[in-house]
Amino acid sequence: MTKPISENFDESHYQPEPPEQFFPAQHLKVYQTSPTEQLLICECQKCQAPLSIEVVFMTPQNSKPRPKGKTDSKPDNRAQCPNCGQIPIYLESCIVKSVNQLPTSPWQKSES
Repeated sequence: MTKPISENFDESHYQPEPPEQFFPAQHLKVYQTSPTEQLLICECQKCQAPLSIEVVFMTPQNSKPRPKGKTDSKPDNRAQCPNCGQIPIYLESCIVKSVNQLPTSPWQKSES
């Protein structure tokens, strides 16, 4: 049995929920090239150019201690997309050694 809507219900005050926002996902493959270095294969989040980024993630063994509560607020200027010049991927606690554009994306659909 359905109850009728109360006479006190005012539809003008009813606010529907905003639709859920979805953000695009970024493809990423990580390869271990040495005990301290990794190779990231990704697409630039701005222009979708396929990139190969060589990084060294900071560990207690290869980094200087920072004061408690301090973080790196400046992005690494060397982490720029060679195609559009923007930051291709946001990384924390790492040193970018090189950024190279790949000829094709590993996620590109093949035309067969």
